[in-house]
Amino acid sequence: MSDIFGISVEDLNGECFVVGAEGEREEKIDTNEVVFPHNMPAGDDATPGQNVDIEQNMANLFIYANVKQSVSAGRNPADAAKIAYVRFLAARQGLMSPHFSVSAHHVRYNNSVFLTKGATDAHQANLAKVGAEADPVVAQIREALSSDVRSKLRKNFANIVCCVAYVFRVRGHHYRDDFNTRYASLWSRCLVRPDDNPLSWELCATDALHAIMPDVLDLFWGTCVMQSRCAGALIKRYDSAPAGVAGIVALKRGLDDVRIIFPTIINNVPEAFDEFNRVLKLVVESRWGGSVNARYYGATRIRINEGSVGVLASVVMGVYEQLASESKLRESPALQRLAQTAPATGGAIGLAARRTVQSDRMLLIEATAQVEAPK
Repeated sequence: MSDIFGISVEDLNGECFVVGAEGEREEKIDTNEVVFPHNMPAGDDATPGQNVDIEQNMANLFIYANVKQSVSAGRNPADAAKIAYVRFLAARQGLMSPHFSVSAHHVRYNNSVFLTKGATDAHQANLAKVGAEADPVVAQIREALSSDVRSKLRKNFANIVCCVAYVFRVRGHHYRDDFNTRYASLWSRCLVRPDDNPLSWELCATDALHAIMPDVLDLFWGTCVMQSRCAGALIKRYDSAPAGVAGIVALKRGLDDVRIIFPTIINNVPEAFDEFNRVLKLVVESRWGGSVNARYYGATRIRINEGSVGVLASVVMGVYEQLASESKLRESPALQRLAQTAPATGGAIGLAARRTVQSDRMLLIEATAQVEAPK
């Protein structure tokens, strides 16, 4: 009688109640599930990111089980083998584990699960078959995981994971259809060749590594930075602001620039400047408070009065339109969106700024600066 109306687990624990509207939706997808043999050693909440000792036979079983899981979810054996090998490297590094509790890591699901003893034994038996009885997938795994492929994935593992960590932080998602160019560009800055990662970025960021919980993903990136285990381009980007604060960051840059010429310009909008400073202070003090994925890090989402801050954004955009129309800062989508809340204010102050720089006093200051400039 329990299924008389077809009510499922998803109906009882549906997205409409639990999943946030901002950032990446948390969904349980078959292709992202990582399976661990029932007796395989794995990390725990006290030791995320610490190496786990895994013997060769267990490694073989883990890879085989995960290839079978990926193939059953729709992946071809060659891709499934590479996905399974990257998962193995992550499990060995203690980055994914069925022992991780969802409450400790602020998620709904743990995409790493233990197989039952029966399922583990069945995989073990199939893996041991030889000759005509051998599972053809075994030969396909062996062919896909050549020494060269394994070497590239192993030696570049830290950079691959840190690239995913960077994109997730600054874009708010592991992967979207337009992310491939972004990944390829970042990868080239790591001073490696495109084929040094034999697995597509789409499969790296989803099937292979999505089971790494967001806080553990960022923790690993931080560890790699401190220990110089990742490329310089990834070390340099470690302090990048998360998705969700682009507008505030762009606004600060614009205000710093505009106030060099017009130091008193904020006097026209004091309440807006106070609100901006309040939000900026919170963003600086909390790495994740401004992130669209704040919930994954146990942070309280910073709220902003866009009406007030939008006035300042409009001022910056207005001045830039009149005095620096070619500025790349004007192209910031986040800054443009904020500025739309008060377009008249920005337009008026922008025109006033143009008249000011065309005044006799400003022209005199400019001429004096040119005369006094060092030869």
